[in-house]
Amino acid sequence: MKIPNIKLKNQLALFNAASKALIITLLVMIIPWLVSKVSIRDTDDVLIQKLERVIALVDSLGIDSFIDQEADYNTFGSYNILKEEYISIEPVKKDTLIDVIEFSRRIIEDEVVDYRVLSYSIMKDGNNYLIEIGKSISAIYQFEHNLKRFTFIFLIIVIVLSFLLDLSVIQYLLLPFDKIVKKLKLTNHPSSFNYNTVKTSTSDFIYLEDTINSLMRKIEAAFNDEREYISNVSHELLTPVSIIQSKLDNILHEGKLSEQDMIKIVESKKTLRRLTNLIRTLLMMSRIENEEYILTEKVNINNTIKNVIEEIEEKITAKKLELKLELNASEFLIDGNENLLFTLFYNFINNAIRYTENGSVKIETLKIQNQFYVKISDTGIGISPEKLPLIFSRFKNSNETKDSYGLGLALSKKICDYHKISVEVKSEINKGSEFILKFNV
Repeated sequence: MKIPNIKLKNQLALFNAASKALIITLLVMIIPWLVSKVSIRDTDDVLIQKLERVIALVDSLGIDSFIDQEADYNTFGSYNILKEEYISIEPVKKDTLIDVIEFSRRIIEDEVVDYRVLSYSIMKDGNNYLIEIGKSISAIYQFEHNLKRFTFIFLIIVIVLSFLLDLSVIQYLLLPFDKIVKKLKLTNHPSSFNYNTVKTSTSDFIYLEDTINSLMRKIEAAFNDEREYISNVSHELLTPVSIIQSKLDNILHEGKLSEQDMIKIVESKKTLRRLTNLIRTLLMMSRIENEEYILTEKVNINNTIKNVIEEIEEKITAKKLELKLELNASEFLIDGNENLLFTLFYNFINNAIRYTENGSVKIETLKIQNQFYVKISDTGIGISPEKLPLIFSRFKNSNETKDSYGLGLALSKKICDYHKISVEVKSEINKGSEFILKFNV
């Protein structure tokens, strides 16, 4: 069974709840026994106190005040109207010593009643007498019931208060950790990381934040070095590529080559063109990473898609594919850069056409609950599940083709991130792919 991932503060809260549940379970098992013992002990103490008072009365008033020696029944008995307590004094044989507290039954007015009875023998005027003081068990049970109920209510209140207190303390102690995590979540780019120190007195969190800050500085430095290197190399490569392209054009215009050499020159020009596109793509990605593009234009997404279709329509016609264009979302306007968004849709649609030999390519705009979407789907060869997570990585081509370097989708993802557009990809081998763009309008 796989254990789900849970936040630290929730784990601590669950641990506290589980530990308190364990405590409650143990107390539920112990409290009835403990309360019973306490109630019996208290009852016995009360009986002993009353015995002392009875003995004191006998000493002060004399035994004759309680027992009429000349009567047929020379005993004394007294009980309250509810038969909850009784006291009896009766003669017993000489040399009889009794001092015991036990549960016993007594018949009072033809009714059998269970009592907790204290029996104690004393000697007065040369005779032994037995004093019995009893307390009804029902009264004891009522006391136990009240004590248990009060104990449980008090216990529940204490546990609830302690749980809330623990939860509040955990929330307070982990607040700096939440702030550190939030800083990381809000960082879309190494240069945008917030290096301001989170206030905390916990040494672990201080160490964690220092480590993260140090790591982010290294990442930012490495990122800047890579970005500068790509930019410089791309600029340096464009010049010799342009020179080679011009020389090849001049050779072709002279027309002094054989047909076989002319074919080789044309193939070389195609290679140079692909290299030029590669360099320009790298430059565009570098400029996006440098945030050189402004996002203040009001871009009509429907019109941008139409412009892409006009430019790419020849490819669709050449492959005899069916184009399904459904622009259902009206007033689809966003703040962004029109050239970048044109490149974005061009790459996605061109990619769909490239990997579809038969069937159709569908472009759809729609609005669902005030949320705008663009869906680009095809009936092409699809993407294998193991390559699907890598389709937006640089130089990780999802399909083996000679004229692709795996930068088209990487650039498209950069443009999406730059415009805060989320992308979802669904694909099945030999059934096609679907790219869903969600716009934060």
